[in-house]
Amino acid sequence: MGGVSGAMLAALTVEHRLRPVTDQRLEAYVRGWARSLLRLLHVDLKVTPSLDALDDRARPRLVVANHRSTIDILLMLHLFGGNLLARGDMAHWPAIGVMARRAGTLFVDREDPSSGAAVVQTMRERLRRGITVCVFPEGTTFPGDEVHEFQAGAFIAVAREKGFVTPVGIAYETPDAVYGNEPVGVHMKRVAQSPSIRVAVAVGAPFAAAGAGVRPLAERARTEVQSLVSRARSIVGGRP
Repeated sequence: MGGVSGAMLAALTVEHRLRPVTDQRLEAYVRGWARSLLRLLHVDLKVTPSLDALDDRARPRLVVANHRSTIDILLMLHLFGGNLLARGDMAHWPAIGVMARRAGTLFVDREDPSSGAAVVQTMRERLRRGITVCVFPEGTTFPGDEVHEFQAGAFIAVAREKGFVTPVGIAYETPDAVYGNEPVGVHMKRVAQSPSIRVAVAVGAPFAAAGAGVRPLAERARTEVQSLVSRARSIVGGRP
């Protein structure tokens, strides 16, 4: 994982020195990096989108999903590209952290209100530029298929930019991939040693954020993600 991340970062750095790297080129690097790591980790991915769920014309676009594993980060970037909103300590994770910083990930200290306010403004700027922003609104990882209450911060940005919300549900065949109360290195080692990781991702149709209150918008997104998690579970089987 470190080798793949280092090679991708080196290529991106060289290109940046030769010519400006556009948002589209950076996204191509990020999606290629995520796809390579998923392949390296032997992730067996099943995706069930609605007919227009992956339509890039629904912009500005906020993609929201339940959060169970570090693999979720790679899934979101592989499928949707754009930038990720992540907890602050992810910037220092082995292998993933370095590339995440270079890829334009937005890091937030959820205990610091000023950090949250600054991130909302940055999200608005990214959405305005047509960059997809992917968020795990539960705020942290949880075991099981129950989708916990969504924090409202990310929805402020998309509502003010009159954008669209794309809900996503993720389910793993077994709980081995879940990031629990453990050091991230221990979790990533267990994931890397798994012979195969089966996961289903169910993607819902985007809905407009304009005209909705932030809290009702967050609750609608949570309800839709919960339904999509159930759909993903029916595809992958296993147990939460």
